[in-house]
Amino acid sequence: MPQKFRVNAILVVLLAVSSALTGSIASARTLSDLDAVQTSAWQRTLTLRIAKNHLQMAANIDFVGASARLAATIEEYNQAMTELEMNTPNSQMNQRMVKLQGLWQSFRATAESIPGEESVAKMLDLSNDLMYENDRLMRQWQARLPRGVGDNMGLAMHQSMLSERIGLFYVAHYYGMNDAWVLDELQHSVSAYEQGMDHILAQADAEPEMLKQLASNWDYAKFGLEQFDNGQLVPLVMTVTMESMYHQTNTLGDAYHLKSQLALNDAQGLANSGLASNYTE
Repeated sequence: MPQKFRVNAILVVLLAVSSALTGSIASARTLSDLDAVQTSAWQRTLTLRIAKNHLQMAANIDFVGASARLAATIEEYNQAMTELEMNTPNSQMNQRMVKLQGLWQSFRATAESIPGEESVAKMLDLSNDLMYENDRLMRQWQARLPRGVGDNMGLAMHQSMLSERIGLFYVAHYYGMNDAWVLDELQHSVSAYEQGMDHILAQADAEPEMLKQLASNWDYAKFGLEQFDNGQLVPLVMTVTMESMYHQTNTLGDAYHLKSQLALNDAQGLANSGLASNYTE
């Protein structure tokens, strides 16, 4: 009996030490892997939002509002960058962050420059590079999650990014950039958004009220895009509509993030319960 007691006592001590070490490591991080997926996905959207607001200023579409949104979004991106840098879990992702920081500084300098024909063309190129680098980072974080976790959140965040991408290329065309690739990117983004809406609406755990409002705004946006095809541009109307869709998809993403986090917590609770049961007498 004493021998058995000593073995159990050692197991208890080892578990306590392991728990303390795990807690110490966890406390050094302020973002979970799920949080980091959302934050890096959020950076994709912010990249396009910054570019769109710069172009709106160049095209004199709600100049004052676009200027205020530009400054606020740059600050949001900076905050997201800082959080991700503080939570980078390995050297490979740290290297990605170093590259991302370099792209961001170049992009930011252009975004804060006086809007004009040269800066508009540069913003479109740089925003594309930065968005894809953010996307690569997001996928690295995503690979750390259990399969299927956060998928609906990711879909909602993808819709948020597409709403800004549609707005960006719409304004670019309105500004006078009639290159074929600009129109191709706009049409591709519209098609991708439509497919995304179909996927979201088909989800078993869909948020009906949020989706109803989002679908209504999307129908209105498509009407504006139809006018675009007829040669009638309504930039201010489209700006207001896409802004509403941006906020609605972000709210939807937050709702799915919460559901995913609760599911992860439940799974962790079951795992801990199973571990503890192995050491009960």
